Formats: sequence, C-alpha cells, structure tokens
Amino acid sequence: MQKSRSKALTITASTIGVVAVAGAAFWIVDSAIAAHAEHNLSEAVAESANLDSAARVFLGGPIYSTSFFTGELASVSIDMLDVEIPGVGMVNARTEVESVEVTRDQVLSGDLNGATAETFARTIRMDGVAIGAQLGITDLDISHPINISPSGGLASEALLTGTPPDLDEPVSVMVSLRLVGSEFQMTPYELVDAPSGLTLDDVDQAFTWRVDTLQLPLSDRATAVYLSGGSIHFQSEARNVELTTRELSPLAAPEENSDESS
Repeated sequence: MQKSRSKALTITASTIGVVAVAGAAFWIVDSAIAAHAEHNLSEAVAESANLDSAARVFLGGPIYSTSFFTGELASVSIDMLDVEIPGVGMVNARTEVESVEVTRDQVLSGDLNGATAETFARTIRMDGVAIGAQLGITDLDISHPINISPSGGLASEALLTGTPPDLDEPVSVMVSLRLVGSEFQMTPYELVDAPSGLTLDDVDQAFTWRVDTLQLPLSDRATAVYLSGGSIHFQSEARNVELTTRELSPLAAPEENSDESS
C-alpha cells in the first residue's frame, strides 16, 4: 500500500514537472513572438514618421498568441518620451488603440496597416518645462490645486508657480484649463501667492496661454484636456479607425493634414 502511494506521488510530481516545463516553454515562445512583432512595428513607425529614435511599443494582452485564434489585439500602445517638437517644446506622446481586428500574418509581423481599431486615442503630455517654455518662465511648476499626492488624479484646473520674466520673485496662480472649439485656453482666475502689492491683473498675462490644438501632433483637434501627475495632457479620440503605420506614431500629424499643409 505504501509502495502504491509513493508511486502515485512520483507520477503526480512528474506530471506537474512536465506541465511546468511546457508552460515555461509556451511563455518563452509567446514572449518571443510578441517581442518580434513589437520590434517590427516600432521600427516601421519610426521610419514612416521620420523619428530619430524608435518608439516603445506594446501589443496585445497577457497572452499575445491568443490573437492568432481570436483575430483581435486587445490593445496597442506606442510611446515616445522626451521628444522636442518645434514650436511646442519637449513632450511625451502616446498613441493607444483598442480592439484591433488583425489577420494571423499581422499578429506575427506587427504590420498593422489596414487593420481596424474600435477606438483610437492620441495623448500629448507637457510638463512644467514645456509649458514654461511657452510662457517664458524657466522655473515653472505645475501642481494639482487640491490633491498634493504624486499621482494627484485628474483636474481641469492647475496651480502654477514660477517667476515671470519681469519679476524677481515667484508667483503662484490658479488657472483654468479649457477647450473652446479647437483652441486650448489656460486662464488665471485666482492669485494664490505673490510679492507684496501685486494683484492678479498684474500677472495674469504672464500665465495665460492659448494654442490651437490642431497645431499639436494629435490625430485631430483635442477632445479633452486635463492635469495629471504634474503635466497637462491633451487628448484626441476617434472610433472605428483604419490604421496606417504612420498615424500610429505618437508624433505624426494625420496624413491628410500633412497633404493640405504642403
């Protein structure tokens, strides 16, 4: 009886070992397929949009190869960090698409030209350095008006602190972040801290900024603007989009806009 029980335990342990090895092998193969597709898409995006460096790409979900059978990538995200945009400054940019219909060849190659995505979002993130460059304020700090934690949460207002070019001491003002049509408007509405004698009227122009979001490297005009994590985010969204490699780039203007401007 004891011998039978030992044999059963040996068989069970052996089975578990085989399953573990098979699982590890599958994970390695799955990761390799995903990495190959991500590398190809990263290189293609950089080349098509004339980027100086490759983008950071993530394809699919936890188990990439399931897309061979479902015909769908759950999500695709492409990030570019600390990129200088003429007339805008240093930005971080992200393209994210979800529910992408793909063929098996596209899953393997990472070539998403012609694939259809249920949602398409482009986000440009500008921190205090980038916004400060627009205002001529080299020490600009952007913070959440209420939540002082590092993540902060989303807000449609911001607390700006910095030294305007014509002053020797920093000023803190509350600003609203609004979209009016395609134009972004950052408007001071409350003086929080300033050298003695100064009023909001004295500094409001120093902290006012207007920009047509069609001039930003978004897929279209911004549909949302908000503060998060000490940066101002501009986001455009679209649905049921046929993808091209070029427009997947977080920093590429839409091809039709480029044609019109040439």
